[in-house]
Amino acid sequence: MGEAESFSRNAMSSSPSAAELKAQQQQQRPTSKRSRRFRICCGATVTLVLALVLVIVVLSQTLFKFRDPEVSIVSVKLETIHLVVDVITLSATLNLSVATDVRVANPNHYDFKYINSTVVMSYHGQLIGDIALGAGEIRAEKSVDLPAVVTVEALKILENPDVLSDLETGIAPLNLTSTIPGRVNVAGIYKHHVVATIGCNLEIWINNQTLKDYQCMQHVKL
Repeated sequence: MGEAESFSRNAMSSSPSAAELKAQQQQQRPTSKRSRRFRICCGATVTLVLALVLVIVVLSQTLFKFRDPEVSIVSVKLETIHLVVDVITLSATLNLSVATDVRVANPNHYDFKYINSTVVMSYHGQLIGDIALGAGEIRAEKSVDLPAVVTVEALKILENPDVLSDLETGIAPLNLTSTIPGRVNVAGIYKHHVVATIGCNLEIWINNQTLKDYQCMQHVKL
């Protein structure tokens, strides 16, 4: 009887009381809450990062996507041409001026700044005239026309070995090249440097001294 009573008392003393169980539960609850908050915080952070990545990808393909400036020749007009042949000295000189309007379009959502733009004219690869277009800025999704008149005075065409074949065909080929270097600043984050070039091949009737035809081709170098 004594042994049974002693065993019962030992079992009761070893089992936790109600107060102890409540204290243990209170200790476990903060740990469980902290773990839940940590998981929620991690999930929110991952969601935010994915949303930012998605926004950056969308903006890079829409608003911040770089598009090449478009350069074109609006018009080419032969203003003056005068060929002088001196039979005594067997020399010939050519005076001419070509007027052209270079149009530069900026299709981007940010401004395009151009500097040191030029128009040069050549005859069979020989530089015979040039003019500076200066510098400026083209607003987003806008275009500007840059007028230029290239004048050549007293060009000694008989010094060019190709002039005899041109006199036989009655057509003098000229080349106009406009080079427009510049840059775009994308939201102040990064910059694109670009050189837009357009080359035009002109054909001039020598007999009636008029413009026969011209063809242009654009090239953009990043």
